[in-house]
Amino acid sequence: MGLISPVIIPALVLGGLFYDFFNSELPPGIDQPLKLRFFHSFDLSLLRVMLDGIPPWRDSKLLIKDVKADEVPLRIYQPKWPPTGKRRGILYFHGGAGTFGSIRAFERICRYIAKKCNSVVASVGYRLAPEHPYPGQYFDCLNATLYFMRNLEEYHVDPALIIISGDSCGANFATVIWLVCTKTFKRKASVPGGSSKLELVCVLLCLESEKQHFILELDS
Repeated sequence: MGLISPVIIPALVLGGLFYDFFNSELPPGIDQPLKLRFFHSFDLSLLRVMLDGIPPWRDSKLLIKDVKADEVPLRIYQPKWPPTGKRRGILYFHGGAGTFGSIRAFERICRYIAKKCNSVVASVGYRLAPEHPYPGQYFDCLNATLYFMRNLEEYHVDPALIIISGDSCGANFATVIWLVCTKTFKRKASVPGGSSKLELVCVLLCLESEKQHFILELDS
């Protein structure tokens, strides 16, 4: 195995790069498509592979589940030990200038947060530029937030304990989503004596309508 790995691993990496070179989609009107393909495949793609790093071993203390929300991948991390009550929910948007990074690259961070904070962590794999230009990343983060808030009961998360977080550009996405949510909380209908669940339903309904204003604001 030690003799085969030095040959197989570089071959797999090169094969992936060549596949990406010939199959990557470019926007119309590019003057020098070959140069862009070369940069994208042999520079950008290689950096992405390197940043993903080596996948960690399976964690016996966490239940890890991959889901999709409107084609946006999420990875949910839940502690396996029985909770004393409903847990805190943490949405996590990774960094990387909107061009690098992935759920895999930030796997260890999300595992650490889930275990140390005894929380349910949802890591969002938003689409990356330049294949998916601005403001697609914001839409993906908003769709992921809507999915998570709709499914708090499934993940045993307290509606009053939801954290929207991120690092680097992910912190920017988190700030914008938080502002959208804050505006929605101010607009939501009052629920006299209502529970957190009823309030959450009102917020989700407002978020759905707010989503269209959000899209128009980003496009303008």
